[in-house]
Amino acid sequence: MYRRFAAAAMIVSWLFFSSASSFAHHSVAANFDSSKTMDVTGKVKEFELRNPHSQITLEVAKPGGGVTEFYVEWSDKNALLRRSVPVTKIHVGDMVTVSVSPSKRLPNLGYFRTATLPDGTVLRDCGFAAFREGIANGKTGC
Repeated sequence: MYRRFAAAAMIVSWLFFSSASSFAHHSVAANFDSSKTMDVTGKVKEFELRNPHSQITLEVAKPGGGVTEFYVEWSDKNALLRRSVPVTKIHVGDMVTVSVSPSKRLPNLGYFRTATLPDGTVLRDCGFAAFREGIANGKTGC
């Protein structure tokens, strides 16, 4: 009897903890206001090309002096590479201007729209729907 109970408890625990990460994923539309745009200019402190979302951390000058961090969430690594977004042009230390959809909850978070690099290059991520439509129309991407 004890063994059955212990086995059942272990299985239930395993199911609970293994599925907890699936609850952590979130919708871009639920967390970011795509009807608004804001430009954030700052020095790239960190750029992480990863799954499930890439992230750019910017050091942004405060109006009264000092620096604050602004986080830019972006598509996952696989999607960016598949859509041929030239992410290798973003370098730590570069001053960039990133256009974002602001977070609905946090003042220092936004979702990537475009980025203007120091040399004037503008990075765009067309998103999956536009990428799929481009492929359907015979283009190699967006």
